[in-house]
Amino acid sequence: MQVLNNPIAVMFLSFIIGLFADLVLRRMPIYGWISSRYLFSDARTYEMLGVAWFRKILLATPLRMLNANIKPPKNRDLHLLKDVRQHIATAEVSHWVGFAVMLLLTGYVWSSSGPKTGLGFVFFNVVGNLYPCLLQQYNKRRLYQLIAVMERRTSCA
Repeated sequence: MQVLNNPIAVMFLSFIIGLFADLVLRRMPIYGWISSRYLFSDARTYEMLGVAWFRKILLATPLRMLNANIKPPKNRDLHLLKDVRQHIATAEVSHWVGFAVMLLLTGYVWSSSGPKTGLGFVFFNVVGNLYPCLLQQYNKRRLYQLIAVMERRTSCA
């Protein structure tokens, strides 16, 4: 159980658990509800929390290659935009599950190993799961606006 004392290893373990949980949740009717919700109703709140800065940091590092499917297509095809929206929903739900798993493990580690290790878990959970969730919600909101404009254009034509 030495792995449970390493917050980086647990963060990557939470990613894997989140991916498998997303595969299970995707087959349930509640998935659409989960993937269409926002933590904050105002897009400005995400910017005040530093999500735009987090996005810039991710794009400037090799971490940008982790979710290569979440890039807006060069040609603004409605079908491709909806495909990107599905990838965003998958990433968001996976990170929310990973956040919940790591939050539970943080409580366990905090009580068994002390606050020093517990704070490491909190830090890596926020950076590795919470901020990616907020970033996906921020991007999803922007993408929904673009899709709505594209759908209005195609319905008028």
